[in-house]
Amino acid sequence: MKLQRGDSVPHFQVATVGGELFKYDTIWQRRNLVLAIVGASAADDQYARTLDAKASVFRDHDTTVVVTPDEVPGLSRPAVLIADKWGEIVHVSEVSDSDGWPGPTELLDWVDYVRRRCPECEGEAR
Repeated sequence: MKLQRGDSVPHFQVATVGGELFKYDTIWQRRNLVLAIVGASAADDQYARTLDAKASVFRDHDTTVVVTPDEVPGLSRPAVLIADKWGEIVHVSEVSDSDGWPGPTELLDWVDYVRRRCPECEGEAR
C-alpha cells in the first residue's frame, strides 16, 4: 500500500546517506520530518548534498531531515515525504525523474505550513 497524505508514517529504521542509523521513533511526537529516499544517480547525490547543506535551517523549524537510499514501507525510490511531529503525512511525492526533486525552499514552505496549520480548524472543514 502506497503512503499518501493523511496516512501515518510507519515507524522505520534506515541508514542515512552519511552512514548513520536513524530510527523514526527518536523524533516521533517531538519533531517534524522531511524524508528523502534517493536512488544512485548523480542528481540524487547532488540532492542529498543540497538538503544536508540546509539541515540547520530545517532544524530551526523543528524539523529533522533524513536522506536515505534505504527502502521505507509504502514508498518507492526516489520519493520525498513531509510529516508533522505526530507522524501525519502532509505531503508525499514520488519523483519520476531524479532531476524533478522539490527544492529546499518548497520543502521549507511545506514545513512552514505544518507549523502553522490548525488541526482543529481542519476538522471543522471536513
